[in-house]
Amino acid sequence: MSELSIPAVEPALIRTLETRPKQAAAWLARLPFASPADAAQQIRTALHAMNRSTLDSALRETLLALYRPAVARTTAGLETLLGDAGVPPHAQQRQHAALLRELALEHAIGYKHLLRDPAQGSSVRHQAELLARLLAALRIVQDAHALTYSPLPAGLWLNLHRLYAQARSTGLADAAIGDTRPASLAYREALLIALADPPHMSRGELLHTRAYAHAFGTHAVLREGAAGETGFAIDTGSDKGPAGHSAADAGTLWLDTDALCRQLHDTALRLRTGDTPRRLGLPEGMEGELSLLVAKRLSKRWRNGAQRAFSRRRSGDGTVEVVAGVCAIHRLLSDDPSDEADGDSLPIGDVSTLNTPPLAVHASRWTMRNDSAAGLALSGVPDSALNLKVGDALALREGEGTAWSLAVIRWIVMRDGGEVELGIERLAPRMQPVWVRPLRGHRKTPEPALFVPGLAALKQPDRLMLPRFLYADGMDAEIWQAARQYILSFGRRLEHTPSFDLIDFTVFA
Repeated sequence: MSELSIPAVEPALIRTLETRPKQAAAWLARLPFASPADAAQQIRTALHAMNRSTLDSALRETLLALYRPAVARTTAGLETLLGDAGVPPHAQQRQHAALLRELALEHAIGYKHLLRDPAQGSSVRHQAELLARLLAALRIVQDAHALTYSPLPAGLWLNLHRLYAQARSTGLADAAIGDTRPASLAYREALLIALADPPHMSRGELLHTRAYAHAFGTHAVLREGAAGETGFAIDTGSDKGPAGHSAADAGTLWLDTDALCRQLHDTALRLRTGDTPRRLGLPEGMEGELSLLVAKRLSKRWRNGAQRAFSRRRSGDGTVEVVAGVCAIHRLLSDDPSDEADGDSLPIGDVSTLNTPPLAVHASRWTMRNDSAAGLALSGVPDSALNLKVGDALALREGEGTAWSLAVIRWIVMRDGGEVELGIERLAPRMQPVWVRPLRGHRKTPEPALFVPGLAALKQPDRLMLPRFLYADGMDAEIWQAARQYILSFGRRLEHTPSFDLIDFTVFA
């Protein structure tokens, strides 16, 4: 496949590479896997040299087989190091993210070399195996960019489409050869991950999405011909992923997701009623609330995709001030003299002991790219590590002296040069700082929270935005709001993100 691009040969690099398989295996075994970043750096350097050296294809394939387990191990380690790091990340996390992407890319380039060699076409079965391995390696590239909120490399989807077409031509696209998974399964997983919309997900949600795609990807059906009731069109001649139903005429393949969505719905029901992940074919640790939340979202996204409720219009060069996080917003409003208490009377209590922590709140400034009735897109090049995450609460205002409004980050993309793009959904035109102290459990100190006034025109009740891990259904709590103290009972949870819970409540007379 001559259309697969590979880097130019650099003859000097061969001297830095161990090409004897026995010695290479011994070197790989001695790598410091307890330090994933160090091990990954050494493997990346070796793969970089291998991919820019002239080697016999049989030797290259032998070396890649030795490297595969080490690449998988260090990739998992780097993903753990990233944890729940936000955007822009701290310097060390930024290095880990770059290393994760580079390691995945160099690993994939190795299999591009093998498929470019005409001698590899002598055996159809061998060619099908290499195609499956390269598709799997490009899936890892997709994961690395999704987990670091980075745009996919140019040509990735074009390569995925062409490789799958080539695998189908062998007649073995659905066959597992040796220890490789079928080429069609890797391709379907790539399509499903794209449909899940990674920029809109936290890392935890992405990892759960990957597990669902891996476990149930076989239920998605790829076929040619007319579009079905449930699924997505795939334009295999483009450098794009799957499209919505309306783009069916542009596609040459159709991904039917009806059976997949039914399987996902059944799995969510069984998880909710206490079935174990192992019995459902899922990894351990997927019995929690996050798994159910992700399954619910995927059932929608994998059925017909997300539709925009409001059209966006381009803005000029207007700027917006942003403060992120429930606690930071609470401090901001507590210090803001323009924040006025609600006039509705409630029993007054003593709040003299609830002094706002003396921590400065710094707002970052962003450029507004476009906006709509429900949200807006922002871009900027922050000069510090803001650690923003999908699901973070935001306070926004468009100018000095104007009121702060409440919003939430729905998607994040990291561009070259440190530029960050944010997709923001508006939640409320105003909010007020409150203190919350649950009346059961071990919490003695009140926690900062936000009172979100309802909107009568939308028949929207008053709500509370709580920091994570504070909510429990039906829990009673004391509330201090300005100079008022009252008791309420937590009601239904309206939204749950990795950063906050938005709930309704009932006030006791």
